[in-house]
Amino acid sequence: MDKLELSIIIVDYNSSLFTIDLINNLKEKLIDIRYEIVVVDNNPEGKSNKEIERIFQNLRNLKVLKAKKNLGFGAGNNLGAKEARGEYLLLLNPDTKIVDNSIQKMLDFLAKHPEIGALSPLLYQKNEISFQRHFYGDFQSLAFIINRWKVNIPKKTANNFFYVNMVSGAALMIRRSLFEKIDGFDENFFMYIEDDDLCHRISNLGLKNAVLLSTKIIHFEGQSSTSLEKKKFYYKSQDYYWQKHYGSVMTFVMKALRAPYIWWQNFTSK
Repeated sequence: MDKLELSIIIVDYNSSLFTIDLINNLKEKLIDIRYEIVVVDNNPEGKSNKEIERIFQNLRNLKVLKAKKNLGFGAGNNLGAKEARGEYLLLLNPDTKIVDNSIQKMLDFLAKHPEIGALSPLLYQKNEISFQRHFYGDFQSLAFIINRWKVNIPKKTANNFFYVNMVSGAALMIRRSLFEKIDGFDENFFMYIEDDDLCHRISNLGLKNAVLLSTKIIHFEGQSSTSLEKKKFYYKSQDYYWQKHYGSVMTFVMKALRAPYIWWQNFTSK
């Protein structure tokens, strides 16, 4: 049997229409890549896995896994990675679209750059012109808390890529061996900032993370959510991230700097 190059992991939570479109999109674009698709259905009460299996019942390189509960983003990807056989993993949100041969470019790039841990394509909003906000950036710091809405715009380089501290999990490629070495995502993060933590641990190994400028993937729902419930998940993850990487004192300072913003957000939502 030929060696499998790539395992694409899609964590689905009530996103079956997006997932179905993405699988069809991948079938069209990945003609010359030996790949498999692993879909993790993260809704134990939903029926999306049945629908996906019915539509793609003859697709041999598709696995659909049913989670026993909503595992969250990181643990969902970990479940998919345990079933993956490819040399490389591509973590891909259901609401994405491949428009060219960007995945092949990412595979070729990682094969030539062993110093790279996590790799991101350029992620565009649905207008295919504007970049998605915050798909890469610096690790969280006190300056990040104060200047939270700063948007980084990619700049072209002579090498066609640039190093960054962290990349988004919406479209992240990594060697399976490295993902296993760092034990995947920290499952204490249910949602948000688990990709920051993953990239932080990759950096601690002396590896780099990067964005490849010759690539383009569309992320349809890449805008920041204003849902207060989702914000609570974000702040809980942020507290854990800071405690894990910076300790109790810095976490206390971060929360003090963050408090006025949370107060204003709660006030304006009433």
